Amino acid sequence: MSFVICYSFYAVCSMVIGHQTQWGFLQKIATAGQTPHALLFSGQNNLGKRKAAGDFIKLLNCQNKQDNEFCGQCFSCVNFESQRHPDLLVIKPSSKEIKIDQIRDLQKFLSYSNQAAKTKAVIIDEAHCLNQEAQSCLLKCLEEPSGVAMIILITSQPEELLATIRSRCEEIKFYPLAKEVIDEALFAQQSNPRLAEMIDLADGRPGLVISFLADNKLMESRLADFKLAKQLLASGLTERLILIKDYYLSLAKNNQDEEEAVIDNSEAFGAINQFLENLLIFLRHSLKKCLANGQNGQALTKLVQNLRQTEDLKFLLINSNINKRLLLENLVINL
Repeated sequence: MSFVICYSFYAVCSMVIGHQTQWGFLQKIATAGQTPHALLFSGQNNLGKRKAAGDFIKLLNCQNKQDNEFCGQCFSCVNFESQRHPDLLVIKPSSKEIKIDQIRDLQKFLSYSNQAAKTKAVIIDEAHCLNQEAQSCLLKCLEEPSGVAMIILITSQPEELLATIRSRCEEIKFYPLAKEVIDEALFAQQSNPRLAEMIDLADGRPGLVISFLADNKLMESRLADFKLAKQLLASGLTERLILIKDYYLSLAKNNQDEEEAVIDNSEAFGAINQFLENLLIFLRHSLKKCLANGQNGQALTKLVQNLRQTEDLKFLLINSNINKRLLLENLVINL
C-alpha cells in the first residue's frame, strides 16, 4: 500500500491508498534482507510511486520499526520525509533532462561512507529524462554497486530507458486504482460536494484527487481541457484549427505577448503538456465507454490512433524543441 499525505483547506491527514500488492512486496524484501540494489517504479503519473519510494526508504532505515512498519517519528523517518537526510540524494530533470554531471554526483555520493542511515538511498525522479550520456554513466553504477545503498528509478515511460538499465533493476509496476478504493480512503473529505467528480476526473490516480482538493484551479483547468477535447473531437478540420489557434493565442494573452519567444516559456510549456495529458485521459475515458458499450470498428480504431498520436506528440514536446504551434496544429489535423 502507498501512504500519502492529503492536504485540504481544512485539515491535514495521513492515509493509505491502494497498492497493497506493491507495498506488501516491498515489506517482504525489507524483512528478508534481500533488497536489490536498484528498483524501478513504473506507471502513470500521480499514482503514488514517489510516496511509495520515500516510504520504502523510511522502512529500510526506521530506528523504531514495529510490525514491519516505519514509525514516521524517529530521526531517520523525519529527515528522509523532509529530504534533508545526509544519506539521501534526489535527482530530478534539469531543463527537461537529467544530465551526466548529475549522475557523476551520484557516483561521488555513493563513494562516501554512510553518515547516519543503515541504507543510503538515491531517488532518480522522472528517470526517462536521463539523456544518453547519463544513462550510460548510470549503467556503470548499476553494474558495479558500491556499499549498502538503494537506487530507485521512478518513471512513467520505462521504455525510454536502456534495456540494460531495466534488466539490472527490479521493476515494480503501479496501476490506476478503482474509484471505490480512492473514495473509501478519502472518507474524511466526503463533505466536499465535488469529491465524486474529482475522483472521476483523476482517472484512478489518487495523487490527482489530493491535488484537486488542495487547489481548485487545477480541477477547473482539467475541466476546461476536457471541454476543449470534446469540442475538437466533435468538429470538422476548419473548426478544429480555429479552436486550437484560439487556445494557443490564449497562452500568449496570459503571458501578455503573442511573440513565439514569450509563448515558449516554461509556463506555456507546462500548460500545453498538461493539455496533452488531459486529452489522453479524455481519450482513454472515451475508449473505455466504447468497449463497455460493445462498440467496435472504425470509431474504436480512430480512438486508438488518436491515443497513439497524442502520446507521440507529448513525447516530442518533452524531448525536443519542436515548435509548439505546429505541434498543436499537427495534433488537430490528424484527429
